[in-house]
Amino acid sequence: MQILKEEIRNNILSSALSEFEQYGYAQSSMRRIATAAGITTGNIYRYFKNKDDLFQALMGSAHEQFISYTIAIKEEIEKTFTIHSDEVFEYIKMVDETIVELLKDSSTEIKILLTLSEGSAYASAKQDLIAIVIQILEKVFTVTRETTDLDPKDRLSIQMLAVTIIEGVCLILRDHRDGATIKYLVDELLQVFSVGIAEKISCVTRKA
Repeated sequence: MQILKEEIRNNILSSALSEFEQYGYAQSSMRRIATAAGITTGNIYRYFKNKDDLFQALMGSAHEQFISYTIAIKEEIEKTFTIHSDEVFEYIKMVDETIVELLKDSSTEIKILLTLSEGSAYASAKQDLIAIVIQILEKVFTVTRETTDLDPKDRLSIQMLAVTIIEGVCLILRDHRDGATIKYLVDELLQVFSVGIAEKISCVTRKA
């Protein structure tokens, strides 16, 4: 029985990270990963059973962090009973801070999770983040309006806003690598949306 070498395994992981970042999970190739790692295609399967096994080896830790942070945001939102329209940005900024914190240690992995994981076991990561933003906006709308029910138009608006915010964040992650630039652009994006949301809430409250 041959002993698996840690150096070869690390080379595979490094090559796979570049492959997934360039092509995404669905279009990535084990053959190209093996070639980039300097081994045969057959040899790569001695280290990883298949592409999914390799993807999970790369993304598992980042995904666990992602889940941990999203749970923390949910718990924070659920504890909130009063929100002024001026505080909307602070609540949406929790998403910004989560992404920036995750990018400190796993920038490429988080980019792949949110923008390039279609077809993998982690394909729901972006939808999970959208769901968090929907929960934040629903909380903001219901608390500021002192109601437990939102009308269908409000729910459609919230869905549209949440999807647009996260798609914008994903475009920033796709097009930029520098952490400071990503933070600046995400801050700008969320500030614009927060001002608009706060104004919308204020207008409805004044009318009521």
